[in-house]
Amino acid sequence: MVLEFPKEDYPGSSSYNQGNILDASGDANPPEAWTFNVVEALFEAVVRDTDSGQRDYALFGHSAGGQFVHRFMEFTEENHVRVAVAANAGWYTMPDQDVDFPYGLKNSPLSSKELREAFSRRLVIMLGADDVDPKDTLLQRDRKTDVQGDNRLSRGLNFYQASRDAAREGDDFNWGLMVVPGAAHEHQKMAEAAAPFLLSPR
Repeated sequence: MVLEFPKEDYPGSSSYNQGNILDASGDANPPEAWTFNVVEALFEAVVRDTDSGQRDYALFGHSAGGQFVHRFMEFTEENHVRVAVAANAGWYTMPDQDVDFPYGLKNSPLSSKELREAFSRRLVIMLGADDVDPKDTLLQRDRKTDVQGDNRLSRGLNFYQASRDAAREGDDFNWGLMVVPGAAHEHQKMAEAAAPFLLSPR
């Protein structure tokens, strides 16, 4: 199943990439208004309407979808995701309480305890080894994103390492990292690399 978030209904990066966590004024929306809820509601509706016994699902997103997926896994405390793959995200919500949301967690609804719980979920950060063009017109470049790196590969590597560093000793850190050789910002190659994770029953 492919989810589509039309621009008419989800305008701008704040309502899709960032999950509609903030309103137009920069204030936090209530959790029930977050775009992430669409995924869980759809899963529950399909299970109910098909009388299915399915208990979980896999989630994949590339580029802007990769932004959506990694934030979904950070902020959605209760979900039915078995494994999620965030591929070639342009930039990340870093696990840093000193950096303002959405670039970090300062003034976000996510507590330190909830972040540690997020680390226990199965999330794979998947990066194209050749997704290194700092002049890509689709890559957001500004002071806040460039702190994470000047290309998608370096930003993803930095996000994963920062997350590992943020996990306390004894935390259940269940995130993984995969760099795909020969892949740049290419949805098909990344989806093919993600398939074994998405199709595995565990």
